[in-house]
Amino acid sequence: MRRNSFIEMAKLHDLSGRITYISSHAKQEHLYEVYTTEPDRAFWRELAKCNQEEFEKSGTNGKCIEARELMIALPESFISYDHDYLLKKMVDEFKEKYGVECFAALHHNKRKTNLHIHMIFAERKRLDQPEEKTATRNMFYDEKGRHVRTKKEILDSDGNIRKGCKIIKKGEVYERKIFTIKDSRFKQESFLDEAKVFYTDLINQMVIDDKDRLSIFDKNGPYLATKKVGKNNPKAEAIKADNEIRMEWNRAVDRAIVSGVSETMVK
Repeated sequence: MRRNSFIEMAKLHDLSGRITYISSHAKQEHLYEVYTTEPDRAFWRELAKCNQEEFEKSGTNGKCIEARELMIALPESFISYDHDYLLKKMVDEFKEKYGVECFAALHHNKRKTNLHIHMIFAERKRLDQPEEKTATRNMFYDEKGRHVRTKKEILDSDGNIRKGCKIIKKGEVYERKIFTIKDSRFKQESFLDEAKVFYTDLINQMVIDDKDRLSIFDKNGPYLATKKVGKNNPKAEAIKADNEIRMEWNRAVDRAIVSGVSETMVK
């Protein structure tokens, strides 16, 4: 039976904290390798800052998405690959396809039953040349960072500039952009399905044993998808029990197909 590929995607609201978490030997029991396509760590700090600033300007409710992360399950036999080669292969192929910077780590879970990659990727690209806007006259900003027309609007009753307000003098840079806008592809529902196909094909090119070949789960097919049991999930035991039933059904489907029954008849 071919295993279905398992890839999840998460929105990151604390990019710096997440990078530290996935790349820390102190926090990860089995951390094999860390790799980034952008060696300048300042890139990730600047990316988070840019996203926060743009989010604030938009006035949108909720939390700012500073980056996204793919969790990619690998066949256990891939542990025999050189770790540096394996991680770079998985990350560089993604960067070549989508043209974005990535930060990734190769892990095993505590029981060493789930070899996987955490890959963070940027939704913006760094501009070749920063775009700067220069003030043609003095510009005034209130405590909330809003541009106001006159200096009087940022003065207190004694004629002093209120705390938190500022003046950008004529000739000074008041806006500097170093990133593009977000790539809208990554927030479309179809992106995750596309990523699953991409990594399933890549993994299948690298498998040593045919039993490790993966397939994309077909919602209309005879097999039932199993569910991931999250950490500290109060329904963990019920999900595990349900997964066992689903796996037993999938094994029955395998036996039926091997004995000559078509998938359409199994359904």
